[in-house]
Amino acid sequence: MLDGDHGVLYDIAVRLDNLIVMKRLLPLLALVLSLRAPAHAQVVNTEGVAQALTRQAGLEGRVLWIDAAANLDRLTSRQAVAAVLDRCRAARLNTVVVEVKPLSGQVLYHSRIAPRLAEWRGKPYPDFDLLEAMVEEGHRRGLKIHAAIDVFSEGHKQFHIGPGYRRPQWQATVYDVRRELIAAHGARRSIAPIVNRGPASDEVVIYDPSYGQNKTVTAQDAVAVISGDRVAAVLDGGAVSADGVPIPGDGHLLVGRDEGARWILKNLNVGDPIKYEATPALVPIADAVSEPVSLFVNPTHPQVFAYELSLVNEIVSKYDVDGIAFDRMRYSSLATDFSPLSRHQFEKWLGKRLGRWPEDVYQIDPMPGRPILRGPYFKDWLAWRAHNIKSWLEEAASIVHLRRPSARIGVYVGSWYPNYFNVGVNWASDAHRPEYDWTASNYRETGCAGLLDYVASGCYYPLATREEARVQGTDQDATVQAAAEMSCRAVADASFVYAGIFLLDYKGRPDEFLKALRTALATSEGVMIFDLSYLEAYNWWNLLAQSFPGTRRAPHDVPELLPAIRRARQALALAAKQ
Repeated sequence: MLDGDHGVLYDIAVRLDNLIVMKRLLPLLALVLSLRAPAHAQVVNTEGVAQALTRQAGLEGRVLWIDAAANLDRLTSRQAVAAVLDRCRAARLNTVVVEVKPLSGQVLYHSRIAPRLAEWRGKPYPDFDLLEAMVEEGHRRGLKIHAAIDVFSEGHKQFHIGPGYRRPQWQATVYDVRRELIAAHGARRSIAPIVNRGPASDEVVIYDPSYGQNKTVTAQDAVAVISGDRVAAVLDGGAVSADGVPIPGDGHLLVGRDEGARWILKNLNVGDPIKYEATPALVPIADAVSEPVSLFVNPTHPQVFAYELSLVNEIVSKYDVDGIAFDRMRYSSLATDFSPLSRHQFEKWLGKRLGRWPEDVYQIDPMPGRPILRGPYFKDWLAWRAHNIKSWLEEAASIVHLRRPSARIGVYVGSWYPNYFNVGVNWASDAHRPEYDWTASNYRETGCAGLLDYVASGCYYPLATREEARVQGTDQDATVQAAAEMSCRAVADASFVYAGIFLLDYKGRPDEFLKALRTALATSEGVMIFDLSYLEAYNWWNLLAQSFPGTRRAPHDVPELLPAIRRARQALALAAKQ
């Protein structure tokens, strides 16, 4: 039989399988759509339409994420790729997401647009099209292959590589602060901009309670313990015990080294008041020490916007991928982007000029460790940034649907939705109504889950269930279960949710990993395992096979299912209002 005949038969089999799945679900869908009583609607909403239907259909997302930087040494040839995919098939995974544009902005496929990653950590990487090999070898094994790109990261700051260095006008502008300490008698001292790191020679560095432990010091150091706004103790590093210095909950430490230590010992005395002055500093991200790894670019710069879309178009046009997944489809932090371009765009969107920039958005408190001081347009700023990311995703989704209609679209996010506004993405459904002290009335409109087929939500906690946390006396929200439940509530059936498990959280604890895996599957529509490097290091392939006793299709691979779920969810919403 010819290869073409195999392809035709495969397509027919997939279509028949889809019809069988949908036929099996029709009675349950009919029941859901017929519900009119709010009480019934609430029962279904508690679990979620997607969870109920995917379980009924025997569907389960089993996704393995392959981080590029962590796996380059093992993915240098087609033979190596085939060996990894053999293990994926034996473990009964169904979807493999391979990162082909890592945070450096250099790609691992043959691109006419982006530079190729030719060297990593001093070692050459072969002129090898990783994406082509993954797609071809994956399809031979019945696996779905999704290409992942780190959208708005265009450089690696630790190695000073990436397109963002060649195009400095693309770089995000970071809102930093230059902080100066003023002693009681007027002596001044600049403070290192990075908190909880260092000090280098001659620096004075702040350590605040988020450091999470005592600060150990050397004989070349001096420490001032600040409680509230006064000096509580001044210590010579040579006299500090090996246990280090505790950081007061209502203050911080000042740690100086060499000349910085001498300044502390000379100018600070117990009981003295402490005062700081902070001056805003808007700097390119390449020069911002507060952003140590990724060189993010400005998502709203027209050239950036178009460039990242061109990569999406190139991948889905050139490669037979089953999907594309977006990581770092966001701002780097709350501190970006404060460029003149962003100010102009924000003012245009807002319909008014700002008198104080960036203070009209927020101010950084001069006293270290204190929260920012929100300005009058803080909530609008958050909504505007989320609107920008959704606008890019809308364009990207249109390209995918046009060029490769069968391809699925996913996104990788952190599950901590109440704090995710810091990076400018609203990955919830636009039907979700978040009620936090940072949400503007129009924030709901920025929800982008409806543009996606799945959300891989990083439920990265070392405890699986609420019950475990309760027994241990720890925060129940810091569990895989709670994070997955929050993710499903926010997405509200607009797309499928796959709870992400970070294997490093379970190093040396295989039984706890199995429990986390079961919890992820029980509280969402599947699991995303991060990542291959840990799976290989721990040799936990057998644990996956144990957790996945039979083969399953991923929910996103049944094209008719998600539209039906969305219609059912809308019907339930209408029923709840009656």
